[in-house]
Amino acid sequence: MDEMTFSRRIVAEVGRLLNNTSNPQHGAIGHLASAAGRGAESLVYLTDIDERRFAGEWPNDAYENDSIDDAHARWAATTALSCLDLCIAAAGRLLGFAIRPPKGEDSIRSFYHSDYKTGTIKKDKRDTIIEPWRAWFDSVVADHRYADLLRVRNALVHADAFRIVHGTTGSIAGHEMRYGYRVKSLDPSIN
Repeated sequence: MDEMTFSRRIVAEVGRLLNNTSNPQHGAIGHLASAAGRGAESLVYLTDIDERRFAGEWPNDAYENDSIDDAHARWAATTALSCLDLCIAAAGRLLGFAIRPPKGEDSIRSFYHSDYKTGTIKKDKRDTIIEPWRAWFDSVVADHRYADLLRVRNALVHADAFRIVHGTTGSIAGHEMRYGYRVKSLDPSIN
């Protein structure tokens, strides 16, 4: 039997959580949670296609490798952030702490937003988040990788990241020859 995918695990877990409840948000919770699972699953797929593209000798085909490298980094960063946002939106609806901004869903930044250049907290509504989600939330925003994801996403979506290029006289092969990105501190005006 195949290992259960993220999407199937999410559907099973949401079904278990909502079973025999009369939560009026059933549909939205299921949709948000399954979208997070599909997003996580798409990152597994991305890893597979990225490995095929860049593990061995790089192909010389109709697609520029640097464009594909940018696309994969952008896909990974934006999807990872979206999955976190979808999780907090589903949790807020499940446990009743959703803020529900007009024309949208809650995100991590609906509850907490800080200026990563100065450390100044611009918004802090974490006290509205119910346990165990508060502990999860606090661990996400305290994790340096969350700030890194925001920096990468902002650099690749809202700007053009400064590219570190490696030169070689031979064929290009392996991940170690991939481009690096120099990503500055977050611009607090970009969300």
